[in-house]
Amino acid sequence: MVRSKKIPGHDKASTELPHESRSVCVPGSRGRFSVGSYPISRRDFLLASGVSIASLLLGMSDAHAEQTGSVKVGFIIPEHGKDSHEALSVVAGFEMFFKEKGASGIQILKKDSGPEDEKTLEALAELVMKEEVHFLIAPPSLDASQKVVHALTQGKVILFVNNPSVRLVAGEMCLPTSFRVRANTYQSARPLAAWALRNAGSKVFITGTDDIQGNEEGDFFAYGFDKAGGSFAGRVMLPADSTNMKPVVEAITKAKPDFVFATFRGKSAEPFLKAVHSLPAAKHGVLGSESLTVFPDPLKRLGKLCRGVKTLTPMKNSQDFAAAVKQQTGLEVTNVVRAAEGYDIAQIVSKTLTLPAEQRKDPASLASLIGEIEIEGPRGKIRFDKNHEPILDMHVQEWELDGKSFSEKIVQELGECNSADFGCGRVGFPKRPPAAQEEEEPSGEE
Repeated sequence: MVRSKKIPGHDKASTELPHESRSVCVPGSRGRFSVGSYPISRRDFLLASGVSIASLLLGMSDAHAEQTGSVKVGFIIPEHGKDSHEALSVVAGFEMFFKEKGASGIQILKKDSGPEDEKTLEALAELVMKEEVHFLIAPPSLDASQKVVHALTQGKVILFVNNPSVRLVAGEMCLPTSFRVRANTYQSARPLAAWALRNAGSKVFITGTDDIQGNEEGDFFAYGFDKAGGSFAGRVMLPADSTNMKPVVEAITKAKPDFVFATFRGKSAEPFLKAVHSLPAAKHGVLGSESLTVFPDPLKRLGKLCRGVKTLTPMKNSQDFAAAVKQQTGLEVTNVVRAAEGYDIAQIVSKTLTLPAEQRKDPASLASLIGEIEIEGPRGKIRFDKNHEPILDMHVQEWELDGKSFSEKIVQELGECNSADFGCGRVGFPKRPPAAQEEEEPSGEE
């Protein structure tokens, strides 16, 4: 199915939840979980997750006996499937930090969520209720992230969300103890809009993956581009992992835009860039979200197709960091930005190691501490807004093929990027970020 819009704008439907999915920011009693608006007991949650009460109790005494005051970090990761490379890159970056710093007092626990995240709740129960982890890193997919947020109640564990959709953390699916270090879909697209108007043209064609992530990024770029004074040649969105780019090519050829903004990722990025490489619009530029030309994959597959493509990223020195991860862990990450996010999560966790054990057991105290933390990592300086979204420095990036390797070029630094409030309310919905007014009034600088 092809989704097509003649003049795209900010689509509220892409950032709002259906009625039955709302009201997840509700307080819960000790030892209880919440699905939507309905609290469920520990026993019911375990049964629903397929975890045996007997097996849980059997391992409980041993788990408590092994506690030595260390900080426990649980990873729910798909060991196989389409999201496994992203998840494993996060883990590699996390482990790299502690190997690099030689820190002790950290216990890493990993549970497989399954290739389709079908074992997410089982893994969650094991980590939160049996192992009693202090920190939990959710899987990359939106579906799995929503399951985790639905199941956790206020004050149970510090959760790091690993999916960019704005319905999480900044949106209605927020928790008082949830954080995100990854750029959300607003930050992955909106800051590029005003720069594009000044440097790529006034008429854009938008395309990409027809799912929540792809459409949110397309919507936020379109909204920013419209506010900055741009116009639209059209929009065509394709199913995830689509390799047939004929509808996009035909629409771009007919529309004659100044440039194309794309949100493709995974298996769709390469066929898209092949298809548009010879089109007149490609001469004016292809811009996109970070996922279009991530280092080292799919960049290695793209080769010379990456030439001239500019994307928005918080990451500098990708190659140096990937080399450092391999040196410290022996692992070759497939997504260096996800690895950098894992490294930053590790930095945050490390700052809690000196806290008294009793304070580490209180997620509310930990959340308050983390909310005030400022770190310097492979993506530069990072701190959190009141919604627990990251405040990141964003850059326009371009990759060039240099023989058999790639050279990284930062075309322009766009500065600090805040996120908007999408319903969580701690920032002050519906305030706009401070930079929004400047984006609406482009200076015309080259």
